[in-house]
Amino acid sequence: MNPEGMHTRNSRPQRILMLLDNTFPPDVRVENEALSLVEAGFEVVLLAIGPDNRPRVEMHRGFTVVRCRIHRKLRDWMRGLSGTIPLLSFFILWQVRRMWRRYPFDAVHAHDLYMCGGALRAARRFGKPVVADLHENWVHVLRHYAWSTRFPGKLFISLRRWRWLERKWVLEAARLLVIVPRTKTRYVQLGVSAHRITVLPNTINVRDFDAYPIDQAVIDELESSFTITYTGTINLHRGLDLLVRALPAVVNACHARLVVVGDGRIRSELEALVRRLGIAAHVWFTGWQDQHLLKSFILGSDVCVAPHVKGPHNDAALPHKLFHYMYLKRPVVVTDCAPMQRIVEQHNCGVVTPYGDVNALSSALLELHGNSELRRQMGANGYRAVVERYNWSCSARELVRMYRELFS
Repeated sequence: MNPEGMHTRNSRPQRILMLLDNTFPPDVRVENEALSLVEAGFEVVLLAIGPDNRPRVEMHRGFTVVRCRIHRKLRDWMRGLSGTIPLLSFFILWQVRRMWRRYPFDAVHAHDLYMCGGALRAARRFGKPVVADLHENWVHVLRHYAWSTRFPGKLFISLRRWRWLERKWVLEAARLLVIVPRTKTRYVQLGVSAHRITVLPNTINVRDFDAYPIDQAVIDELESSFTITYTGTINLHRGLDLLVRALPAVVNACHARLVVVGDGRIRSELEALVRRLGIAAHVWFTGWQDQHLLKSFILGSDVCVAPHVKGPHNDAALPHKLFHYMYLKRPVVVTDCAPMQRIVEQHNCGVVTPYGDVNALSSALLELHGNSELRRQMGANGYRAVVERYNWSCSARELVRMYRELFS
């Protein structure tokens, strides 16, 4: 065994080193996973790389957070270049070697594909397995991010090389965590054994969500004859331009209001589109809001939307927002991205529209506006589906089982 990898076995719970290239908290998926693993008897140390002025080391709900403070632009550049110039991989290797001295670990858990190169380099040095937690179809989403499709970022992005790296890294990882079964099928086709892949969707942690307070002032501020709400990132692959283009027909019929809770690189472009369409008085861009306030924004809505662009990325993703909407008994309007379409149609908790069909989206919103009983029934169906199936308590069992098998 590599001398660097030696430590006394059975002297402590098995320790999992998680790697995240962002500030923490917040990150709902990361937090849910860490909490479940701690509750199952594992020890979790999270290395969070990003701009952060909070303590370098602190305990957070039973697990250790170690913050590696770097400037946001440096972090973003390392991430963007990681498929061409592996600066991020060598940076992670350096950081993990430092972590080993204080927190000798039994497995490395890398969040997102671009973190896997460094995680695998480091894990090889210490003879430890890597769990690749693949939050999205990274290779495809590079076709839609503003920074990767525009000058100068697009000069450094090679999708061909990223496809090669993805296959290489998923074959080297000991285990993969994916969001939907479709992604599991794709990796099996790339040569990964099916037993090494666990489907872990972004379901809702009901216990934590119930603890969020309700802000009546937010609910009152959203009041209108028909309030439509979107929560999340504002970027090209979210399809918000389609939603904005569908809004004039809805506004003309019922004086609706669209509330966009979130931020992103194309927000200014979306705001300009709203002005060109003459509907600025009917759209509110709230900017980023604290996680606990999302509950109040959703409760203040009549309908919630996820108009995502249909394609390989969103056909392999299942956003938290969908389950937030459903749990709070709000009917949903989504585009025909495969995972969302399957859930919404199976449980009759909303309306699915073909992506790109502005008229269909307008019609769906108007149908729900005109039928309060249908909204109530769809909301009740969504709530029941989350309580019975799409909740983190159910999902976490698969995560814990995967780690027990890995360590056994």
